[in-house]
Amino acid sequence: MNCYRSVLAYLGETAQERKVFGLAAKLAAGQGADVDAVHPIEAVVAGWMAELARGSGVRAEHHVIDRGPAPLIERARTADLLVIGQPWDAGEGRPSSLHFASQLLIGASCPVLFVPGPEALAENCCSRVLVAWGPGRESARALRDALPLLQRATDVQLRAYGSRQAPAADSLAAASAYLRLHGVNASYAAERMGDIAFNERMMTPTVVDASVADLLLSHATDMAADLIVMGGYSHSRAHELLLGGVTRSILSAMTVPVFMSH
Repeated sequence: MNCYRSVLAYLGETAQERKVFGLAAKLAAGQGADVDAVHPIEAVVAGWMAELARGSGVRAEHHVIDRGPAPLIERARTADLLVIGQPWDAGEGRPSSLHFASQLLIGASCPVLFVPGPEALAENCCSRVLVAWGPGRESARALRDALPLLQRATDVQLRAYGSRQAPAADSLAAASAYLRLHGVNASYAAERMGDIAFNERMMTPTVVDASVADLLLSHATDMAADLIVMGGYSHSRAHELLLGGVTRSILSAMTVPVFMSH
């Protein structure tokens, strides 16, 4: 089996810090990895962190780093996986952290696992996995980077969505075959989306009429998924990297951990 050996947990400045570290420690224990926990402020974390680490049976260290994405990106370049809390939209007297998330996703050089905010994590988190598949490099990179998790999962499902032309079945079959080579048996399916005239849409029951993000989250609920794996897409505007629409929507509405690679 493939393994992560170094898991980096960013504790940030929110109430999610224990959940983030707890998931990082749990995943590290299953991989035989160490946990490096970092935070941008002096905080009393040593006590509860050591307790969680002992309970998970992992070795963990913690360090204070400067605020901003650059110090975290630098540290992530020698990690196998970065675990971080769900980014938030602007409001309640604080700016949005989605731009911070986009900088990490592009610059970290390792996959990023986002942990949802208020929702409780499943006891066997990351055992039922929904993989969003597409024709781009990002999807392939996410599939490959997630192998250490997929190999330990009990249920893996690949889903692709397309417009008037159905997603290529050959591409999905190839992704499934690649996973089999690595000991992962995954089911797969493709669905058409509603890029057609209104009257045809109303008369064609096989065409899905919803956004990709909505469809992914809906299917995650249907299969009781406790992890979504997908490529993290971005585009450039005015010399600034911005999250793509589906990526941003998933991060804003996620209720289970989301694993992304760029």
